[in-house]
Amino acid sequence: MLGPFFFVFNTTKINQNCVELTEDELRIIKKKISDEEAYEAFFKDCYLRKLSPATIEYYKNEFHGAKKIINKQLVEWVQKDVESLILQSKELMKVTTINTRLRALRAFYNFLCKSKLIDKNPMKNQIIKG
Repeated sequence: MLGPFFFVFNTTKINQNCVELTEDELRIIKKKISDEEAYEAFFKDCYLRKLSPATIEYYKNEFHGAKKIINKQLVEWVQKDVESLILQSKELMKVTTINTRLRALRAFYNFLCKSKLIDKNPMKNQIIKG
């Protein structure tokens, strides 16, 4: 039996023991992070793994370039945002360059998922062929 503290995470009320939460309460429970917090965790991991300064700079440049094309926080991206990035990038750069950017984003999202900082990896199965 569920006690009086059972929460429903959508707007549908299932039974009288359920309590609906406000958006602010849901955000607190879900522990949504900002890009800055995600970058801090990712780059700390990069330093701990002793990645070269050139690799770290490559990551920073690719994240900045991706955000410029898709004007949205990286931690809020979903698969459709990645698909949109690919489609828009095809008009601006070569496939090899796009895949280079996707590799950086894949490393970032794999880290965030592994660290449980995001729920779903928007990069899952994303690659383009020339």
